[in-house]
Amino acid sequence: MKLKNVWVYTLTILLLFSCRSNEGKFMITNKSNFDIDSLSILPDSKQQLIRLGKSKTIDFFTKMNKVTSDGSYVISFKNSENNTIISKRFGYYTNGYQIEDVINITVLNDTIMINSKFDTPYEIK
Repeated sequence: MKLKNVWVYTLTILLLFSCRSNEGKFMITNKSNFDIDSLSILPDSKQQLIRLGKSKTIDFFTKMNKVTSDGSYVISFKNSENNTIISKRFGYYTNGYQIEDVINITVLNDTIMINSKFDTPYEIK
């Protein structure tokens, strides 16, 4: 019986650590002179819209559980001062999974800076 329990525990631990989350992870910083309204990042099955004030930063998570193909992200938001809609396509995901550990997004007055971050060490064999 003890050997069987060891196998069950080992299998459970392996399954827990082998599962990858199909969640997009973003850190968004507003360094512009305007508040950001109705910000969204697609794909996101939760279809979230957020507001981000000047000089604010937020961790933003998207659900990609309904995505089964490869593609790129789209960020869109409204400049709350002049109601201009800004949209930009960026990055890459595969089979609904984010490749990066986190994507840092910085909104400036006239541009959007995207910086992908890979924290997890990968070993090539």
